[in-house]
Amino acid sequence: MCATGHIFPKSIQNTTSSDEELMENRLEIIETKIASLENERKTQPILFYAIVNDKSFTLNTQSTIVFETVVINEGDHYNKNDGVFVAPQDGVYMFSWTVSTPDANWLMTELVVEEKVISSTGVRDVDSGSRSSASMTAFCRMKRDEHAFVRTTGQSGSNYIYSHNNLQRTSFLGMLIKAD
Repeated sequence: MCATGHIFPKSIQNTTSSDEELMENRLEIIETKIASLENERKTQPILFYAIVNDKSFTLNTQSTIVFETVVINEGDHYNKNDGVFVAPQDGVYMFSWTVSTPDANWLMTELVVEEKVISSTGVRDVDSGSRSSASMTAFCRMKRDEHAFVRTTGQSGSNYIYSHNNLQRTSFLGMLIKAD
């Protein structure tokens, strides 16, 4: 056993005092590096921002909106193919989304975590030729591997999404605010 309480194999125990000190120093360096890597892993940012890029389309009720153009995805936890964010760890997350629709259309959306509606927002454009947007920000506690996404609700029939360059953009963002 060395001065720090570590037990070494017999072949190491038969070493000289300077060899033991050298090994102890190396062990401390390795332990410090491991602790540093664990802290770095815990402090990695978890955030994403994705948009619907330059298109308009209609979705059925309770359809997930796929924000296919990823602007930033630190940690790679948002999937641009299905529109779903998977929490990499327990904690409090913040989500915000904006939806746009033109020409007297209805659009109601909701943030869903594991089939539980967290919040919702919607917009009805009343004038032909105009465009309207609605935004919402919500906080929720998530456990590791839980799923969050934005979907259309059953409150509207049209669910027409509008998102074009240099005009309103339909977007979704999320980030870990506080890790548990």
